[in-house]
Amino acid sequence: MNTEQNQKLAETEKLKEIPKWTRRYAQNRTVPVLIALAISLCLFAGIAISSYFGGKAYLNGNMVLFWICIFVLITSMICLTIISVPKWGSKIIERITQRIYAGEGSISISAPESMKKKKWLGYVVAMIFGSCILGSVILGFMGYFTIEYMQPISAVYVVPFLVFLYIWQRPIISPLVLLWPTLYGIHAILVVAGVPIQFGEPWIFLNMIIPMAGYGILCGLLGHFYSRYALKKLKTTVHLQENTNEQ
Repeated sequence: MNTEQNQKLAETEKLKEIPKWTRRYAQNRTVPVLIALAISLCLFAGIAISSYFGGKAYLNGNMVLFWICIFVLITSMICLTIISVPKWGSKIIERITQRIYAGEGSISISAPESMKKKKWLGYVVAMIFGSCILGSVILGFMGYFTIEYMQPISAVYVVPFLVFLYIWQRPIISPLVLLWPTLYGIHAILVVAGVPIQFGEPWIFLNMIIPMAGYGILCGLLGHFYSRYALKKLKTTVHLQENTNEQ
C-alpha cells in the first residue's frame, strides 16, 4: 500500500511540472532566432566589409569603390536597425516560428505588461543602438580608432542593448540569452588586454562578425537543444497524465 501511495505521490509531483516544461520549451524554441542571426550575420558582414574596403578606397583615392561601399554600408545599417526594433523584429520571428514549428503545434507566452505599455521605449532604444553603430563607423572612417578595436568599442553599446532585449522581453525568452552579451563583453576585455584572439589581414573584418554572430549562434543552439529536452520531458509528463486519467 505504501509503495502504491509513494508512486501516486511521485506521479502527482511530475504532473505539477507540466507548466514548467511547457514554459521552458516555449522560451527556447530558438530556430527562428538562429535564422534571424544568419540574416544579421549577413548585415554585419555588409557593415564590416564595406567599412574596411571603404576606408581603403578613400585613402587610395578610389572614390567609385568608396561610394559603393557607402551605399552597402547604409543599406546594411538600415536593415539591421529595422530588425533591431522589437515590434518589427518580433513580427518577422513570429512568422518564421509559425512555419518551422507548425508540426509541433502553437504555443506562446504572454508578453510582459511593461512591454505592452511602453512600446515607445523599444523604439527609442533601437534608435540609440542604430545611432551608436553609425557613430562608431563614422569615427572609424575618420581615423579615431582602427578596425582592430571595433569589437571592444561596439561592446559598449551592444552588451547593454542585448541585456535590455532580455529584460524587455522576459519571460518570453530564455535566460540563456544573457550568455550572449556575457561572452561578447568578455571577448572585448580580452582584446583590450592584448590577448591574441584577433584575425590579421585579409580576414580582419572577422574580428567583428565572429563575436557578434558566433556567440549568438552558440546561445541559439544551446537553446534549441534545451527545447528538445524540455519537449521530451513534457511529452513524458503528458503521457503519464493520460495514463492516470485512464485509470
